[in-house]
Formats: sequence, structure tokens, C-alpha cells
Amino acid sequence: MNLNRGHLYFLGEENTQDGTLTPLVKIGIIRESEKRTSEKRAQEHQTGNPRRLRLLHDLPSPTVERIETLLHTQFAPRRVGGEWFYLPEAELLEVVESAKARIDEARTNASDLGAAQRLEKAMSNGKSLDPDESLNNLHLRLLDVRKQLSEIKEAEKRLEAAIRQIQSEVPDLLRCIVERSQQPRRSFDESAFSSAHPGIAAEFTVEKTKSKKRFILNGTRSHPSTTATDNPGLHAHLGAIDELTTTGRDAEVLHGSFLATLALRGPLDWERDLLQAQLKAACGENERITDVCTWVRTTTTVPVLDTEALKTSQPDLYEQYSREEAAATTFVIARDLGYRLPDNF
Repeated sequence: MNLNRGHLYFLGEENTQDGTLTPLVKIGIIRESEKRTSEKRAQEHQTGNPRRLRLLHDLPSPTVERIETLLHTQFAPRRVGGEWFYLPEAELLEVVESAKARIDEARTNASDLGAAQRLEKAMSNGKSLDPDESLNNLHLRLLDVRKQLSEIKEAEKRLEAAIRQIQSEVPDLLRCIVERSQQPRRSFDESAFSSAHPGIAAEFTVEKTKSKKRFILNGTRSHPSTTATDNPGLHAHLGAIDELTTTGRDAEVLHGSFLATLALRGPLDWERDLLQAQLKAACGENERITDVCTWVRTTTTVPVLDTEALKTSQPDLYEQYSREEAAATTFVIARDLGYRLPDNF
């Protein structure tokens, strides 16, 4: 989990006629490293906005980026576009209270989160740790959460397939699928270069240390689903998706269900991250906790071609084996448009 400190801010906008707040709210962040305030950020956003912006809430957070992502996911059905959400007063209060609760959880788990991050850079010692009852309970809860997340992932795939099917039948119908284009980039054909110029390749080959880090939780495949009893709301939603993807042909209904699925996934993603941090902190530099998890952290030294040095020393030769790749275009399911504003808003 990214532990960057900063401030989570909520910006509202005032109605130009009477100065009352509209229901549109922007949820954004200021990283501590940026050396500026939420008030300053509000002033920057004011440019180009015809309505006067007002800073509604400013919450310091030890994990500001992760909590912003969580809120954007958890309240996806209320997202109008980008970082703007349709949040009348009661709904805004719900989001702010949720943010405060997550910030408190991050502070409570700060020691484990920090330890897990530091231990990522430590090599495992090959030893095993025997778990106590609390670690076994932690293991079981993490298995439950990861099982529910796996079920959500499958449901998202079914919804996406159904939405894409409608798009293929009626290409101009949907706003639910958005195009994302990447800029063309140049790549270096290292294999062809090394075959044609083995001597030069050897000259520019250096030793590089690579890290191997893999966290494996025991029992993920065999663990039974407890969603029906542990998370009945999610269980009911997944059942509705089964019916909807079989019989439903309304794109916006499918998309609404997709956003609702994201909303249910957000808190589980957060809980998984906290539980894994606790397990990693308990594991320490050990390679495993017996029957709970394995966390291998090793380094290896491998030969690699130093393409940057080659480019600087022999630019013409580097250019000869460089290729410009075509711009990549992908179509993804929109994470916003959960709330459609009235035409006269």
C-alpha cells in the first residue's frame, strides 16, 4: 500500500443565483510532498469553473492516495465524471464519515503498514514461523475476503462481456465504453541487435541485481465461499448479476450493476490490504508462516544490455534497431457516469 501522507479534500460549488451549494462535489488529494494546501488547490480548480468553488472538508491522511482510490471506487455509482460526484447533503456526509473511518483504520494499522513496506526490501531468511491463534484467525479472515473478491472479479467479467456484446450489436448506443489511446513509443530490438553485433552487445552488457518478491496465501483454492453468511448484501447482488447477464439487454442497467459491483469491491480491497499488511508484519524476515503464507524475497544477478549507454555511445546503431510501435487503443468500461445529471442542470 502506498503510504504517502497528504490531505483529502472535498470541493463543493455554489449556485450562481443564490450562493447555495449544488450537489456536485470533487474528491481529490494534496500530497505532503507537493508543499501546498487544499485551499490553494481549490483556487487552481476555480480557473475555468463558472461556479464559485468552496472547500467543504480537509482531512489529513497517512495513506492519502489509497484512501482516495477507495472512495472513488466505493462511491462509483454517484460519480458524474472524473473526480466529481453527485452528493447531496446526506450522501456527502456518508462519504466524509467513510473517509474519516478509513483514515482512522490507516492510523491504527500504521505500524503494520510501515513494517510491511520496509520488509518488502528485506531478504527472507528461509525460516518458518509457527502461527498462534490470532494469526490463524487472521488467515481465515483474509481467505474469506479474497474469496469474495474472486467472486466479484468473475461477476465483473460477466457484466463486461454482456456490455461489450450490446456494443457489438449497436455500436453507437453506449456511453458505457470509453476509448483510451496511448502515445506511440519506440522499442529496441535487443535480440536482433545482439545476434548481429555480439561483440558490441558484450561490451555494453552489465550485471544487474533483480529482486524476486512473491507473497502466497495458503488455502486460496480450497477455501469455501462464506459470502452468503458473511456478506449477504454481496451475495444478493451477485445473484442478481447472474440473472441480469442471462436475460438483461439494457446497457445502462448492466453498467449500473457494474458500478454497484465496484462499490462493493472497494471496502473489500481495503480490508484485504490491511490484513495482508498484518500478516507480512508478523512474518517479518521469515520465509513463511507455517500453513498460513509464504513470502519469498530473494535477489539474483543477471546480465542485461545497457541500452541507455549504447544509445549515448552509438546513437546511429541504436536507431538502426529501434522501432516505433503503433499507438495502442483500448476500449474499457467507464468507471463514471454512475449518476446522469438532468439535462437542465
